[in-house]
Amino acid sequence: MSLRTLLVASPLLAGPLVLDGDEAHHARTVLRLGTGERIRVADGAGNSAEAVITQVGKRSVEVLVSTPEHQPLGIAGLLTIAVAPPKGDRLADLVRALTELGVGAILPLATERGERLPVNIERLERIAGEALKQCRRAHLPVIGPATDIPALVRCGTALTVLDRSGRPAAPGTPRAVTLVIGPEGGFTAAELAALTAGGATVARVAEPVLRIETAAIAAAAVWTAAWIKDDSA
Repeated sequence: MSLRTLLVASPLLAGPLVLDGDEAHHARTVLRLGTGERIRVADGAGNSAEAVITQVGKRSVEVLVSTPEHQPLGIAGLLTIAVAPPKGDRLADLVRALTELGVGAILPLATERGERLPVNIERLERIAGEALKQCRRAHLPVIGPATDIPALVRCGTALTVLDRSGRPAAPGTPRAVTLVIGPEGGFTAAELAALTAGGATVARVAEPVLRIETAAIAAAAVWTAAWIKDDSA
């Protein structure tokens, strides 16, 4: 049986550690962990270790951490996903899935046809933390800050716009790249023109029209799979 994972502050070091707040509550009340039980702790910056619970208090949980191991970021960490947020709680599903896939950053993107940008980035970070614990990763994606198309063009990173007007996706060799995903109504002609004038390429990952979160997840999976194959060649 795999060990339960708890998220702790970075940097993770060997020795005694006190968990408080949400993680202590999760360990004590939700997981019902007790003294002597073994767990896994991760700091979201790539470090993880086994630990033993030494004391469970009313507001804190004390653990003894063994020597941490550093988990490489992985190829998917080169990906930044700039995405127009979908309606409702679908953004939470998007963040969970992209965390599981190991992307490096998720940027809410302001567009002319898009929804209002999220103001509670901390909630999205908590959702990413839950996904990290569930899938036993050690790296959290950077979430935010919110951005717009002019800022993306100025950032200097390679841009690939996901749009049905583009050619089939050809990820090429691993490199830092931002995948740009528009709103449900699509980018306007002016937005696409601004992106391509700034050097962005246009690609598609599927023939049908995809929901925002489906397009983001599919694109991240396509790029990661292609890069893993390329890296192992």
